[in-house]
Amino acid sequence: MGKYKERSVYPASFSGDLIHDKIVVTNDVTIINWTGTDSTFTPTRVDTGTAGSATGTVTFNATDTVAAAAMQVAIRALGGIYANATVVAGVTADNMLITVYGGYNITWIKTGGAGVITETGAAGSDTAVVGSIAYTKQIPIGKFAKVKKIVAKGFVDDVLTVSISDADGKIVHTGGVDTHNAGLDVPMIRLLTADGVAGEDGAAAANTSGGLFRGPLTAAITTRAPYAASAAQPVSKFGDRNELQRPVPRLTLVVEPDVLGGAGRVLQRTTGNVTPAAIAAGLAKLDLGAPIGNIKRIKLENGGPGTPDTSVAPTLTDADGLVVYTKTSTDYTSPVLEQLSHEGFDQAQAAVPDLVDVVAKSPLTLAVSGGLTTGTFKVTAWVEV
Repeated sequence: MGKYKERSVYPASFSGDLIHDKIVVTNDVTIINWTGTDSTFTPTRVDTGTAGSATGTVTFNATDTVAAAAMQVAIRALGGIYANATVVAGVTADNMLITVYGGYNITWIKTGGAGVITETGAAGSDTAVVGSIAYTKQIPIGKFAKVKKIVAKGFVDDVLTVSISDADGKIVHTGGVDTHNAGLDVPMIRLLTADGVAGEDGAAAANTSGGLFRGPLTAAITTRAPYAASAAQPVSKFGDRNELQRPVPRLTLVVEPDVLGGAGRVLQRTTGNVTPAAIAAGLAKLDLGAPIGNIKRIKLENGGPGTPDTSVAPTLTDADGLVVYTKTSTDYTSPVLEQLSHEGFDQAQAAVPDLVDVVAKSPLTLAVSGGLTTGTFKVTAWVEV
């Protein structure tokens, strides 16, 4: 069966019917500040990068509402997705607000005379908006899983954005990438690691030994046009015969799920809320749930009863004397919840920074430099055993 599994979601149904998804459609609003000259206007769809036809020459009128109405007639004459576009006069003088409906991101070029074009943000008292379709999908991964790979296919979009968070709000991946080339789909394929903290000093660590995430995952996928608008592409079927089909957008994660029982399972272990007296007496322990464990993620927090210390310098040491985590005085009233890695050595005894699995011997002992005077302190670890 193998220990790696694929978990896929489809932001739209095969039919292109969007009603089965949790989606937010944002209509595109572009502001053109039009003054003093007859002009033509040419739209470009950002998802495909293809320019549309130019409008015919539109006669300028010094009255904004008249100018907007003339521009609307010319734009609607382009047909297609522009057939129901609207143009209205903005709050700020000479601003024309072009709205294209349905979640398309459209850029415009004005030919003839002066005029500032605003695609996003404010222009005077008016606001431009980038058109898009945002899908929200849940990806089941079980209780815990390490995420190894991400694949996005079938989106055919110049600026695809995928943001995935776990149940604790930790981000798996986010980015805006080009998945389109000359009308064809260019899949986004990425191998993943995770950022976190380094056990030897508690500092931020990039590209740690691998990320552990708590399910379910939530994927937020933003495209520049609706799925139903993507062009059909040749797909090999039935031997050498190709058929034209619209690509089905698919987001897939390759994960190593938690296995309940046996090797590979992930345990959540904690010290509980320990008091200053227990820490001072060396009684603040964290049992890993097995003689040896690989600590993948850690959470440190201080709190009541009473007013918690805002300057705590903790050290976690395993039964062999390995310092699993230490950090100079920090306010843990806002918990630290991060992936954990450590410095170490390679096979040639060369130092390796912040890339090594934190393999520790149970139990861990919590100490606090200078002592904990008020409140309590708590450490939680997610341990692969």
